[in-house]
Amino acid sequence: MAVIKFTQIEENSRTPKYAQVVNLIRSDIENGIFKVGDRIPSINETSEDFLLSRDTVEKAYSKLKERGIIKSVPGKGFYVSRRSPDDQLSVLLVINKISTHKKKIVNAFVDKLGERAVVETCVHHYSTDKLQWILDENRGNYDYYAIIPCFKDFSDKTLDVLRSIPKEKLILIDKDVEGLGDGLRVVCENFKADLYDTLRPAMEQLMKYQRMVLIFPDGNQHVPETMIAFKRFCVDHQYDYCITNAFSPEYLKQGNLYIVIEEDDLVDIIKHCKRNQIKIGQEVGIISYNDTPIKEVLHDGITVISTDFKKMGETAAQMVLGECSETKVYNPFYLIHRPSL
Repeated sequence: MAVIKFTQIEENSRTPKYAQVVNLIRSDIENGIFKVGDRIPSINETSEDFLLSRDTVEKAYSKLKERGIIKSVPGKGFYVSRRSPDDQLSVLLVINKISTHKKKIVNAFVDKLGERAVVETCVHHYSTDKLQWILDENRGNYDYYAIIPCFKDFSDKTLDVLRSIPKEKLILIDKDVEGLGDGLRVVCENFKADLYDTLRPAMEQLMKYQRMVLIFPDGNQHVPETMIAFKRFCVDHQYDYCITNAFSPEYLKQGNLYIVIEEDDLVDIIKHCKRNQIKIGQEVGIISYNDTPIKEVLHDGITVISTDFKKMGETAAQMVLGECSETKVYNPFYLIHRPSL
């Protein structure tokens, strides 16, 4: 370990003592006394060397960690991560699956960070064990860990895996997770309100249908608040409604409006409408979750309700760069009206 070359802390300086420690460590790193990968003195050692309280030094080290200049390795101490905050950041982005929507998030995230960060992407495939393996292989190697926390096997173990990442390094994308404490940076959909608030301005189009059917698949990766918002909308606006976990031909009736999450169910509805010569947008309505280019042209256009995935990726990148002052941001959500409604 290199020997620290601090000058003495100035007792009468207007600069707080913790900030003096920050400046001195940064100066030693920038001057090459400490190099990237070197261990610096412990909090106790620095406290004793400069007759400072442990709390003062701990605050200084915390500020250096926040800026990504040093990192802590449990049981080993503090190590230099990079020479200055102007160096490139390193970010591990872990998504749940490869899809059109997730590609929009990834591309926007990478584009917004630009040359200021190097991003590596992994896929956990809705698996807690897979996420744990990814993190174990990459622990301590990145300044930030941006994760889409959608899991089929969500459990207390999932929470423990997410808690293993220092809160100041963790950013959640697309979905919030209860139980991780306050102050965590999150950009997500507002599942309690988005569906309700988006359907309300479309009342004129909805009035031609007598019954609303939500096809909500089984699985922990889907957020139950969507069902709650759907029920609340139907009750408040006196709609007959039904919730099922998969499309079945027996549900295909004239006068129904189908709100569909999975694209397999969307395809099944369209096929059965064609087979039974039922006119989509007149005799039955369809609203699909999440826009894709194919939905613009499929059966003359499918109405969608969707979050802005590009905006979501950009906001997550702003959180990495410290350009977003809010810790929790609800992403924009909207309805695109097409002939299927």
